[in-house]
Amino acid sequence: MGLSEGMILRICLVLVIILTAVANGAVLGNVQSFSESFPLREISAQEVIANAKNSLVVYDHVIIKDDLFLNSDQQHPIRITNSIFRDNVSCKGITFYGDVDFENTTFQRNAVFNETEFITTANFNATFFLGEASFNMSRFSDGGNFDFAYFNRLADFESVTFDKFATFYNASFMNDVRFAFSVFNGAYANFESARCIGDVYFYGSQFNSYGAFSDARLGKIADFHATKYSNGVGFLRTQFSGPANFARSRFIADSIFSQAYFNDTADFSITNFDGPVFFNDTVFCSNADFDNAQFLAPTDISYAAFKGDLKMNSTKITRMVLDGSTFSKGSRLYLARADINRLIVSWSQIRDLLSFDTAAYLSLIKNYKDLGQSNDANECYYEYRYLNQANKPIGFSRLLDTVAWLTCGYGVRPQYALFCGMVIILIFSLIYWAGRGVEGFHDIHGHRLMVAALFYSTIAFTANSKGLPLRGRYKYLGIAEGIVGWLLMALFLVTLGRVIIG
Repeated sequence: MGLSEGMILRICLVLVIILTAVANGAVLGNVQSFSESFPLREISAQEVIANAKNSLVVYDHVIIKDDLFLNSDQQHPIRITNSIFRDNVSCKGITFYGDVDFENTTFQRNAVFNETEFITTANFNATFFLGEASFNMSRFSDGGNFDFAYFNRLADFESVTFDKFATFYNASFMNDVRFAFSVFNGAYANFESARCIGDVYFYGSQFNSYGAFSDARLGKIADFHATKYSNGVGFLRTQFSGPANFARSRFIADSIFSQAYFNDTADFSITNFDGPVFFNDTVFCSNADFDNAQFLAPTDISYAAFKGDLKMNSTKITRMVLDGSTFSKGSRLYLARADINRLIVSWSQIRDLLSFDTAAYLSLIKNYKDLGQSNDANECYYEYRYLNQANKPIGFSRLLDTVAWLTCGYGVRPQYALFCGMVIILIFSLIYWAGRGVEGFHDIHGHRLMVAALFYSTIAFTANSKGLPLRGRYKYLGIAEGIVGWLLMALFLVTLGRVIIG
């Protein structure tokens, strides 16, 4: 018996909790083994503060006890590597004019760098923050390196500015992480292969550099709404385990979401895509919302998998490839009031998914004609007329639509006219047979009589009833059948010409 998706998600959540606990234990174990493997010299925070006032601070393989509070600007470099801060560290509101290097150092309590400015290199590579790490409103003038860093509790980088680069490659965030209203300038902002167990907040941020999130794993809420990406962004193979919110964002250059995985809702409503967009081979496990989005450049959503609804109401589509994408049973495609210029997808792929909207159907019909897909245009037009007829109240207009449907398939099904002609011939032949309306029918019996009735009805249908030996009022029936036959043949030729020419 197969497992349901809900049960699988619950199992995954339990595994994440277990792995998080194991990871926390492993980190603490690593810190302990690290201190046991190397002869760490213990010093006081007062010693560090005293040295920082007068000269370069360089420590390696030390344990710093007591709270460390730096409350004045630091003119000299500070390098404390492969060490442990046992207590709180606070550098709030100061400026580091020299290099700052805390590589492979562990902050066992809270580390506060709020409103701090790093003028030159700031290296936190492989640093362990076991308490809260707060860099709120700080500035990294020469870039910040947090590769392989570990954040056990809240990581607060709200309203932070990175002038040259920001790199958090393979960083681990075991709790919430906040980069809201931050600014990323320079060459790149690297979050590739980052692992985030808690909520992630980037709303209101500006990426003036290239934003790299490839292979990142975002565990809960991923809030990127109202974010601006000026030089491209890559979410290649990124996993969004919770809701992903990109609403009201702007993507000016290339936006790559190829092979991404959205386990929950993906909200891209009111979003501007000025540059090329790539969602090819992406999986949407829930609803994908692109309502009021602006796709102003080529967009590739080919071979994507939609397990929920795809919403593109009032969306502007300049050129979008949707061919090869798959939709689950029950999924719907919404294109109400969408402005479609080029949507490359076969009608057979979306006909059973499309929610009825007059403007959407008319826009799709024009789209298929512009693409030279006359057969898809005709099939879309037929479906539109059929659904539109079903929505009309009973009356003369609906009656005309019904006649148009039966006789020629709304002008795109010439075979309907042929079928109607055969039905007319059969009906009139039955009348001639039952009333023996042709001279000489009294002398014919059995199947020969039926064959003769079909023969004379066919002749009358071709408007040649004048020479037929019809008796009495059957002459008028012959004329009526000829008129109907002439109209159906004309309708057949017109419809056939429309289908062939397109």
